[in-house]
Amino acid sequence: MSKITISLGGKDFDIKLEGDFAVKFEADFKEKFKGKSTIDPKELLFAYVGKCYDNFVLEQEIKTLVKKIEEI
Repeated sequence: MSKITISLGGKDFDIKLEGDFAVKFEADFKEKFKGKSTIDPKELLFAYVGKCYDNFVLEQEIKTLVKKIEEI
């Protein structure tokens, strides 16, 4: 189990994750926030919106692929 501590708005938050997701999350987090552990709420909000958009695009691509497969 991995534990990541993030300071947001003057408060510390511990996030506990397991397995491959923990490794991927930590790498993505460090890349997005350039290794910082203290984050401005605005930065976190923009990161969340960005991840939501990425997820939306992936869902659209999956739907397109499923439709193509069904046509075959």
